[in-house]
Amino acid sequence: MQEKKKAEFDRKKSTMKNIRFEDELLEQIEKAAGKGNFSKWVKEACIVRLRKIKEC
Repeated sequence: MQEKKKAEFDRKKSTMKNIRFEDELLEQIEKAAGKGNFSKWVKEACIVRLRKIKEC
């Protein structure tokens, strides 16, 4: 797992991660999320996926 290196000014209980998306997938996400909502949309999608895993 990636080690967390945080500056003092960083938000608590939050870590920035870099992730690479295929261009087509990124375009679809940006279109679905709307302007300025990318991070929120991705976080919500992750939560939905985790809930599905817990149901199994």
